Amino acid sequence: MTAKRSQFVGGEVQPNSFEGDIPVPDSLAGHFLISETDLLDPNFFRTVVLMTDHGAAGAFGLVVNRKSTAGLKDLIPDFENDPAGDIPVYVGGPVEQQYLFVLHSGIPTRFRSDHSVSPTPGVIFEPLTEPLVHFLRDEWRAIPLEDRPKIHLFAGYSGWGPLQLESELEAGAWYIHRATADIVFHADPEKGWHDALSKKGPLYKIIAETGIRPSMN
Repeated sequence: MTAKRSQFVGGEVQPNSFEGDIPVPDSLAGHFLISETDLLDPNFFRTVVLMTDHGAAGAFGLVVNRKSTAGLKDLIPDFENDPAGDIPVYVGGPVEQQYLFVLHSGIPTRFRSDHSVSPTPGVIFEPLTEPLVHFLRDEWRAIPLEDRPKIHLFAGYSGWGPLQLESELEAGAWYIHRATADIVFHADPEKGWHDALSKKGPLYKIIAETGIRPSMN
């Protein structure tokens, strides 16, 4: 989508919202962007984007509900016969898909990047670094299955330049909701969009179920 000058700022209510919805915060870091039913861009059709950064310079996020058929072993051959090789890879967005990012529920601090951040409770974001690869290669197999942290890998990301996301919000392309770990690590990613939108309330659940926006008349 092409960036344009937008007057839409934090503190306003979205044009596609219902009565009683909360205003858009100044920063969307820690929130989901949930695609509107009319957003037909194949990169974002029925997607849920976890925003990790949003400010004057632009915005950065990862699509959390678009699981690929690949696993870690398909990207790093050293994991071919390793238990960590089956960790799923998601398509984080259309930008720089040669780069890998990680969302996890918590690994030992000594293996984390200095750039790791927690956009919402129970979720930590960071790039895939050598210490994290070391953890997966040398520590993962020793952790009982039920005790392993949740880890999703992402190829690429979703990015917006200055004011670009604001323009899309003004156009009603996205719904906004506070991010939660249960959607980030959804057991069935294909239901992620439905369940994330349903969390916004009964009227949004109707949209999720039918694809039709109910009239307020």
